[in-house]
Amino acid sequence: MSALPRTMSPDSTSELLPRRIAVLGFARSGRALAEALVERGVSVMVADAKEEKDLPGVEELRRRGVEFFLGGSGTDFLEGADWLAISPGVPLTAPPVEAARERGIPVLAEVEIAFRIAEAESDGENRWIAITGTNGKSTTTAWIAEILKRAGRPVALAGNIGSPISGFLETRGPRDFVCELSSFQLEAIDRFRPHVAVLTNITPDHLDRYADFSEYARAKARIFENQEPVDFAVINADDPAASAIDVSSRRVLFSRRGRPETRGAAAWLENGEVFWGEGSSRRSVVAASELALPGAHNLENAMAALATAECLGTPAAATLDTLTRFEGLPHRTQLVASGGGVNWVDDSKGTNVDETAKSLEGFPDGSVILILGGRDKHGDFAALAGLVGKRARLVLTIGEAAGTIEAALAGKANVERRVTMEQAVARAREVAKPGDTVLLSPACASFDQYKNFEQRGRHFAALARAAAAAR
Repeated sequence: MSALPRTMSPDSTSELLPRRIAVLGFARSGRALAEALVERGVSVMVADAKEEKDLPGVEELRRRGVEFFLGGSGTDFLEGADWLAISPGVPLTAPPVEAARERGIPVLAEVEIAFRIAEAESDGENRWIAITGTNGKSTTTAWIAEILKRAGRPVALAGNIGSPISGFLETRGPRDFVCELSSFQLEAIDRFRPHVAVLTNITPDHLDRYADFSEYARAKARIFENQEPVDFAVINADDPAASAIDVSSRRVLFSRRGRPETRGAAAWLENGEVFWGEGSSRRSVVAASELALPGAHNLENAMAALATAECLGTPAAATLDTLTRFEGLPHRTQLVASGGGVNWVDDSKGTNVDETAKSLEGFPDGSVILILGGRDKHGDFAALAGLVGKRARLVLTIGEAAGTIEAALAGKANVERRVTMEQAVARAREVAKPGDTVLLSPACASFDQYKNFEQRGRHFAALARAAAAAR
């Protein structure tokens, strides 16, 4: 079972790109795209609300002819633009985006433009693997990329995981683009078409940006919309919202509940073993206990990675080696310190209720001191109450959402407010006993006190190491 490179349109890059492109947002993806466009002779106008002193790389690109419109929210940068390219953090409701649409200027995501350039310059010999989902997409993306690397493939690990796709356009030639895509990025695709599209799950998230859950789910489902019957859609059969999506490509399922009811290919858990099968065939791949990363959520991530590898015809030895040896990613249920019989686990990437729930599932009852809180993303904290009441001996709330969380857990868990991370870690150190795990899995965004979840995780890890050493 494999997906071979497709024959794409032989358009040259010069024929593919218009004369002038406006870029809104000069963070990582905006800067990488601007550099790629200038290299290909496109006139580029960049707008960003930040001042030049806060944006590295401005002067270098200005010397290469890029025009900059910084520190404001005007629309002058759209003058003469043929396209507007937007960074992932820019909502489609932003005034410059609405102004572009009023002028009839196509609005495209960085991933869309980078895809078009890469395909034109490789004669369609790239393989595109795209992963989205509310939870698990970063780990799944990295796991897939590592499998392909161990199989000897040239891999570009790109997208929302940290490196913009445009950043890989400096080197021309076919490769496997393994891309993590957020709903924000998928909102502004047009022709983007992956060989293999993976949907890990869809649970309520980013409801501060979307009108409701159905709108958020539709954004996720766009990952499949340009696929054709020769492509693959890898979908979590256990997730109601994901499994309800219709696709025109070959449907491949994975499930923790046993073999899915499908005539097509699937990965599933049965009697503690992960299986792969298609039609009447089936084979055991690996014992769940031998997977490199523990927990129910990582079992799902592993099966999604396995299914993707099979769709791409990857040698079984490379797949098995990576499933059992993959080291995982920082800030995702990562053990960062241990001392006095107490483990300290950083799950700062647990920015929504479902992620926190799946993290908690991996611990014994009454063994967790849980740090919750940050900026509320309109999550249903009450949905955590039952599980938190079982797993957590104490909940320490921090940040803006502390009061909301306390109200949702009232009567279900032992909760104390500690406001800051320093205070929460100090209290956890006081009460932790051998056999406990102090778990940072906030179920909230980090932006009330930190630049991003990585900074929050690093801060927790540093405090945890000091606390563990003191014990």
